[in-house]
Amino acid sequence: MKKWIGLAVILLFIGGGVVTWFFYWKNARLYPSTEDAYVAGDVYQISSRIPGTVLTLDVDDNQPVAEGQVVATIDPEPYDSEVDQARAALAQARTVPATNRAKIAQAKADVEAAASDLELARADLARFTELVQRNSIPKRAYDQAVAAEQVAAARLAAKQKAQAAAEASLDVSEKDVKRAETALAAAQLRRSYCTIRVPVAGIVSESTAHEGQVVAPGQPLFAVVPLHGDHLWIEANFKETQLARIRPGQPVSFYTDVNPDQKYHGTVESLSAGTGAAFSLLPPENATGNWVKVVQRLPVRIAVDPASAAGQTLRLGLSVHVTVDTAAGDRSGPEQSPERTEKAGDGGSSSQ
Repeated sequence: MKKWIGLAVILLFIGGGVVTWFFYWKNARLYPSTEDAYVAGDVYQISSRIPGTVLTLDVDDNQPVAEGQVVATIDPEPYDSEVDQARAALAQARTVPATNRAKIAQAKADVEAAASDLELARADLARFTELVQRNSIPKRAYDQAVAAEQVAAARLAAKQKAQAAAEASLDVSEKDVKRAETALAAAQLRRSYCTIRVPVAGIVSESTAHEGQVVAPGQPLFAVVPLHGDHLWIEANFKETQLARIRPGQPVSFYTDVNPDQKYHGTVESLSAGTGAAFSLLPPENATGNWVKVVQRLPVRIAVDPASAAGQTLRLGLSVHVTVDTAAGDRSGPEQSPERTEKAGDGGSSSQ
């Protein structure tokens, strides 16, 4: 009897272990999870667009800032000088078109007078031509009329060229005015860069600037990390054996090691195009004789629900434990396109 009781106890333990393992396997299949996950997010490097000396620095590390807040200023003195010079050049350039317009008006009057003289000279030449044909005037008078008509025509051509030159000068001076206006706008734009604002609300990090420092364009002064909205996401690295049921849009729950009792929620946003090894600097060389299969991991991007992260307790780089609820999606595995399903149906009917 004792032997049978012992055997029954052993069988109960084995049966319980099998049932426990089955439910664990079922749960792991429907709710894949990983601890190889971290908080990722946008990092905005704040830098100066112009060279200069940092005049004021109004933020410190770990300080929250609002969108559009002034955080630093560059010494504006050299840029104020550029604006003044550009404004003076524009004022001078605007005086030239007025002078050219006056010259054009005078040139038009000269052209009209020369045209009148030419018309009169041609009329005189016509009369003298009739008279010389009748021998009523001496040939010298006719020659003088011909010369006068030619002189009047040449004077008109000269006046027309002068008018064209004046109009060309006006066009050039107007273009000079536009260039001066563009130069002034560029100088004012550079002057506006002396005030540095943050493009997004967040937390100041990695500050390397200080007052009196000479900076170059593009040199990072500090970084701003927004901890809200779409600026935060989870980068979870799932094993390839866990990816069969994971789809974009499935709900996700996760927690951080900082506060395991605080639950966050999110949604599977996308799956990477390749594993981490595929995009590494030195990808593994598997075409060797000593090949050993290693389970690869694929990065899965998870969008964080802004409502669950409203307290701004998430920080970049924190370790995260992620669980995906694949039971909320399609349980039949990878979806098939209608075209592939139709082809599969056609193949079945033909085999019959």
